[in-house]
Amino acid sequence: MLRKLGAILAMALLLFGCSDKAVDAQAADRILTGGRIYTMNPAQPWAEAVAVRDGRLIAVGTAQDTDKLRSDRTEVIDLDGAFAMPGLIDGHAHPAWGGVIDLYFCRFSAAAPPDEVVRTIEGCVAQADDATVWIQGGLWTPRFFEQFGIANPRDWLDRISGDKAIALKDDSGHNFWVNSRGLALLGIDERSEPPPGGVYARDATGERLNGLLFETFDALNRSLPPWEVHHYEAGARYAQAQANRFGVTGFKDASASVPELAAYQRIDQDSGLTVHVAACLFDQAVGGETDVAALEVLRDRYASKHLHTNFVKIFLDGVPTTARTAAMLTPYAAAHEGEEPVYGPLHLQPEALADAVVRLDAAGFVVKIHTAGDRAVHEGLNAIAAARAANGASDRRHELAHAGFIAEEDIPRFAELNAVADLSPYLWFPSAIIADVRAALGERGQDYWPNRDLLDSNAPVLAGSDWPSVAEDINPWVGIESLVTRAHPAATHAGVAWPEQAISVQEALRIYTRDGAAALGLEDFAGAIETGKSADLVVLDRNPLEVDPTDIGETRVRLTLFEGNIVYEGREGS
Repeated sequence: MLRKLGAILAMALLLFGCSDKAVDAQAADRILTGGRIYTMNPAQPWAEAVAVRDGRLIAVGTAQDTDKLRSDRTEVIDLDGAFAMPGLIDGHAHPAWGGVIDLYFCRFSAAAPPDEVVRTIEGCVAQADDATVWIQGGLWTPRFFEQFGIANPRDWLDRISGDKAIALKDDSGHNFWVNSRGLALLGIDERSEPPPGGVYARDATGERLNGLLFETFDALNRSLPPWEVHHYEAGARYAQAQANRFGVTGFKDASASVPELAAYQRIDQDSGLTVHVAACLFDQAVGGETDVAALEVLRDRYASKHLHTNFVKIFLDGVPTTARTAAMLTPYAAAHEGEEPVYGPLHLQPEALADAVVRLDAAGFVVKIHTAGDRAVHEGLNAIAAARAANGASDRRHELAHAGFIAEEDIPRFAELNAVADLSPYLWFPSAIIADVRAALGERGQDYWPNRDLLDSNAPVLAGSDWPSVAEDINPWVGIESLVTRAHPAATHAGVAWPEQAISVQEALRIYTRDGAAALGLEDFAGAIETGKSADLVVLDRNPLEVDPTDIGETRVRLTLFEGNIVYEGREGS
């Protein structure tokens, strides 16, 4: 009898232990509760609590819903009424490069006056050792020289550069300012032919180069001393830490070189990326034929768990500043009396662009085309139309980057072609670069970034900082505020730019979440707080839906979760 009773007790204990393990296996790893959670899910806009297991959301709803999923091993975070929402996504940035600039460049701000530029460069020259030949840095605006009466930028730079070769990028990232030693080492003189679409500017006599090299970034990046994979790895680690600090859990690198791809992959395979990364492979066939097969090799070689490589970048034109290199349908304001009309060049002829987009689309790539002028936008849409005609409709949403000037008749074509308008929030409020755009285009420069018109036409959109071009960092809250106010978030420049094109806070948040996820090809995985999706959440110090819109840019992040793991925890006052 005792032996039988012992057997029954043993069986009961065994079953109890198995049951306990079964319950534990269904339990949440982490629960966030007691908050106001804005889900970006139209079917369930708000929640009080969420539960996470293995990086995914397993419950979204009330505290009672998530309490059922607790066990002894579940970590519970009390949000204490704080506002939470999906992690934000930057659909157009250059993060690894931005990190390299912040870590290694001789850097001054685009608003720096001449005396600050002098102090910065002289300081970098003094700190450089004898083995250092080149000093790279920036950022400057094309109006810098006119604004401060610098007749010859090359000679001005020569006076402060010592024996070092200097190459300084402008705030768009497209143009260089180089001293005499730098020009000599690059092999550029008055007889040199610039690359397609590029300009080697000359002094007032027209006989001597003045050190400004416009639309030469591709050629010069290949000629300057290369940044190695370890530089880009440090830059990418820096960038993802900055992104997480601002609540960003995904970004698209808008033109990733091979060393940048290798850096992202190395981080992902080592410690794991803490952002979803989509990388646009850089098509370097400027003026030539796109090598689709070579791009397919890169796509397959560098893809990893969090690195998505099914994207390609094509540069079609330049920038609509006083550099006058964006391709426009009507001419720029004349820089000098009697000047021939300037429209800005295309880097690829329309037929070559259409051929490239058709073949890339057929190979399954999503193409991002740099189109800063309205003629470039028009030709970009034509190329996407050619791909649709040749390959049929698809869910590949090709993008037109920096599409701020758009002919009225082209606005409805975005929705018709399922083409994405890639918006740049730092480029539609009054600022130094906007002043430069207006100087180049005159009255026409006022009608920049028709965001309201695009949304009303049902155009697919995304938004990105374009950091480190123009933007000081990858902070999305400044962009969100300016989408709503069309004013400078720090009020350092007065006025409102085309206020009729303002959008709502809700629309801006959607662009930075659901629309951003779609731009990364992750619409079924990220961008909203929904059961089954990645547990990418951000907890804020304010509710952007309730505060004055002019305060959104001051938003601070308390907590950022990526795949359910805490990747940033803000300190009080940070």
